[in-house]
Amino acid sequence: MKKIIFILILLINTFIYSQWIQRPSGTNDLIYGLSFSSANTGMACGEAGNIWRTIDGGFSWQLMNHDNSYWLGGIDCIDDNTAAAVGYQQKIVRTTNAGANWFVQGVFALNYYYSVTFKNLNTGLICGYVGTLIRTTNAGQSWSQVPGIQQATLNEVKFIGPDKALVVGFYGLMLMTTNAGLNWLSITSNTTADLYGISFSGNTGYVVGSNGTILKSTDGGFIWQVQTSSTGNTLNSVSFANANTGNAIGWGSVILRTTNGGNIWNPQVSPVGNTTFETIKMTSATNGVIVGGGGTILYTTTGGDPIGIEPISSQVPAEFELGQNYPNPFNPTTNFEFKIPKQELVNLAIYDAIGRKIETLHKGELKPGIYKADWDASAFPSGVYFYRLTAGDFSETNKMVLTR
Repeated sequence: MKKIIFILILLINTFIYSQWIQRPSGTNDLIYGLSFSSANTGMACGEAGNIWRTIDGGFSWQLMNHDNSYWLGGIDCIDDNTAAAVGYQQKIVRTTNAGANWFVQGVFALNYYYSVTFKNLNTGLICGYVGTLIRTTNAGQSWSQVPGIQQATLNEVKFIGPDKALVVGFYGLMLMTTNAGLNWLSITSNTTADLYGISFSGNTGYVVGSNGTILKSTDGGFIWQVQTSSTGNTLNSVSFANANTGNAIGWGSVILRTTNGGNIWNPQVSPVGNTTFETIKMTSATNGVIVGGGGTILYTTTGGDPIGIEPISSQVPAEFELGQNYPNPFNPTTNFEFKIPKQELVNLAIYDAIGRKIETLHKGELKPGIYKADWDASAFPSGVYFYRLTAGDFSETNKMVLTR
């Protein structure tokens, strides 16, 4: 029995260490919006007019704006220098110099803007409270309400093609435009759930909402089918790196992941409990960021999946050390131990023979102890590889050989 309990503890520790890592935001204010213009460059926004910027894929964040007179619920990074953020009171702010300065657009009124999307520097859409759907074609200098929109709250709008955009809202409301917002077509969502999040990869799209609702389309958003999720919690956001691999997040610290197009959604462990997650963005199949309540920012380089780093001893080593892998040569799996003498930001990565990083095993804080890491090289050809441990001022690299 003691042996079983010990194994379970190790498995739980492995799960926690190797999934989502909490990163500092410097605030307890809620963070609502998140957007990336490239794999490394992105912005987040939230209460108190806070806007953060990252240039390393979401690992570290710099506060660029703060104003207690308003909050921001949505942001869109149009390119690495240009972004627009929206919120309350009918707040629209824009930057053209990577967030160094923000200027206000639009009028002030007691209304809520929740989401913003741009197809290019000039043409954009904003949605919000009770049928709010406004459009600009001059980079936000002026906005006009789209006529004939149903009087229901619209939670997210997103361009999913050159001129195609989708907006979703309460009571299963779904609208589509194919001419950049001039005209809108009502789409049957096959649900009455409140809908909150949209993600597309090519013609394959996903929408999430209340009661664990997940919808999928494979024809560009015209026909939707209801999927089975593993939660009854409200899902606020979804993000897919490709047609099959993506994550969804929501109330109660829920994180779900699928790698088979939503046929199965597996729950993942969050390092933060009892929190509402607001937005997720996956910049690749493995790299992503989640933002939410209490200033929460979570970061992953594994898609949130376990990567096989196992704490094997809580003994505090005298110094950093990277052990030789075993077996070596190997086919296709190997493992190695490493020692961490103090809590530190640890980067553990695999490189090919010419020095290109091909996989990140861990990037985040680890407590003092002795760890074992496993690497599965099934997807890589025979040859020489290197694995490197970097922690603070310490760096060590070892060589290993994969033979088929």
